[in-house]
Amino acid sequence: MLFLRKKFWTLFTLSMVFSLVFSVGVQAQDLTDVKGHWSEKAISSLTEKGVINGYPDGSFKPDQAITRAEFAKLVSKTFGYSTQTQAKFDDVSSEHWASGFINAVSEKKVMNAFSDGNFKPDQTLNRAQVATMISRILNMGKEEEQYGDWAASFTDVPSGHWAFRYIEIAKKLELLPSSYQTQFHPDYAVTRAEAAWMIEALSKVSINKGKIATVDPDTGLVNIQGENNGEPLLSMIVPETVVLRNNATSSVEALLAGDDVTIIALSSGDAKFVKAYGEITKNDLLSRLSSMTKGKLTPDHISAILAGDWDAIKDDIKGGLYNQMIELGLTPAEAESIMVQDWSYLDTLSRDRLSEGLSSYLGITTDLSQALIDRDVDKIKEYGKIELATAALSRLLGVADAGQANN
Repeated sequence: MLFLRKKFWTLFTLSMVFSLVFSVGVQAQDLTDVKGHWSEKAISSLTEKGVINGYPDGSFKPDQAITRAEFAKLVSKTFGYSTQTQAKFDDVSSEHWASGFINAVSEKKVMNAFSDGNFKPDQTLNRAQVATMISRILNMGKEEEQYGDWAASFTDVPSGHWAFRYIEIAKKLELLPSSYQTQFHPDYAVTRAEAAWMIEALSKVSINKGKIATVDPDTGLVNIQGENNGEPLLSMIVPETVVLRNNATSSVEALLAGDDVTIIALSSGDAKFVKAYGEITKNDLLSRLSSMTKGKLTPDHISAILAGDWDAIKDDIKGGLYNQMIELGLTPAEAESIMVQDWSYLDTLSRDRLSEGLSSYLGITTDLSQALIDRDVDKIKEYGKIELATAALSRLLGVADAGQANN
């Protein structure tokens, strides 16, 4: 009798497990309005994983705009965020269906409150906001990260747009639907299908962390020791890979053994971003100063300035600097005389004028431009410190106040 009872419960348990597995599979196939939709594969994949589900009538409503609450659930369940029970927002009680998910994305700093302290769970999200949140999930796009002078991928998102870097990060990682072509339409509402497609694509992005064991600048091959003495990892850095070292745009040649590194790659294995942190070197300083000038001065230019080799760079920036001299009130003859003279022999007035023109042209402070003219390495290093460079970047590059638009 005992044997039969055990057998009964064993069969019952197996039947329940089978039933649950089968019901999930059926649910993925039974969404009434997904069949043949361009995002069917992504929606079905997330449904099978138990991340998303349809409405009570069996529909998914893929072309309906996604709400902040729905997106919070989508992100939390996809990436396994621990739900938080304690209420964090005035307009999201602990009884709200998405309260745990909303608190989780807030804890991870993926989604924030608005200036009034509310989360606004039923408000829809636009494309710029979702691109921002994708970057936050990846821990990328921070203000202190100087990515250099990227060309705009979309005609309606210039480099001055508050979400430019986030949109470009998502684009480089191939996390945007193919329908986002020459124009991005940053203020368009994101549909449930688009959100599902992007988050499913994001879930396939590979993120590996560790320390650089060896690096071969000639081949771009980097050998990484995984975190906590994990398995070694080989990664190939190609010309298209964005390399940051100590938050400044850099190159594979600047990477050093012992650097802490994060490599973000596509499912194909192609490394798209490399973020390394280590001892501050001369290359870091040059790269950071180059970023502060929006790339108008390259690290080689700045290195030449420090060496006093004006002839090595003056032709590259002469036109723009000459125009700044004229705008400052110099005569063409005066401007030309400044451009052809060695800086060390300029009189005080000319040096001041040149400092102002250089500052205006490059978008840096007059103190820094004067330090470059004087080749005051100590002062330049002072400006090159990470903390000051971070503050200078937001101030000097005129970063727009995004307000609460990217919450």
